[in-house]
Amino acid sequence: MDDDLKQKIILQDVIPIFPLKSVVMFPGTYLPLNIFEPRYLKMIDQAISTENRLIGMIQPKTNMTDDKFSFYEVGCAGKIIKFEETDDNRYLITLKGVSRFKLISEKINNRKFRDAKVCWKNFSEDFDKNVASSDFSTLKMILKKYFKSKNIKANTDAIDAFNDYNFVDQITMICPLADDEKQLLLETTCISKRTKLLQTILDSHVTEANISDINKH
Repeated sequence: MDDDLKQKIILQDVIPIFPLKSVVMFPGTYLPLNIFEPRYLKMIDQAISTENRLIGMIQPKTNMTDDKFSFYEVGCAGKIIKFEETDDNRYLITLKGVSRFKLISEKINNRKFRDAKVCWKNFSEDFDKNVASSDFSTLKMILKKYFKSKNIKANTDAIDAFNDYNFVDQITMICPLADDEKQLLLETTCISKRTKLLQTILDSHVTEANISDINKH
């Protein structure tokens, strides 16, 4: 993430949060969202009226059947960089990941969405734009096996050509991994460690699928 964005964004101690199961976001990635619930429409209204336009994405630990549920400890804040209102009163927005945060506390405000007190200090490297890119050759090989084991159609040429530094984070976001697996990757600070962890997780799924196939025969 570049220095200009770091200078423009003031990381406030309190931000609105959007709980969403099975969804994580990383710094420098893009997350499109379809907002339709009234309280979250109000949340977006408030966010876009502020200079930073920040929303905190965080996973709840349990099914969101009511307002009494707990959260994982780490989320990621994103800046609203695209906003569109539809004819049926929905908001189509895109967030650009800014920085991860540690959740300190949260409460429902008078507009029915949650405000959270957060701490940013453990994630200062989220603003580091000098992260070295890699060919990710091992990860790409395992990823293709994973997609095949899950019967997921993928453009292998696009995978081979992709060398962005946050390739690991984008794969984590799009793959149908378990919530706790996505969360573990989100909470792994160093991107090189995330790469190794993602490889291990994907490889375990491939191995499990292979064992399942053998047992069927």
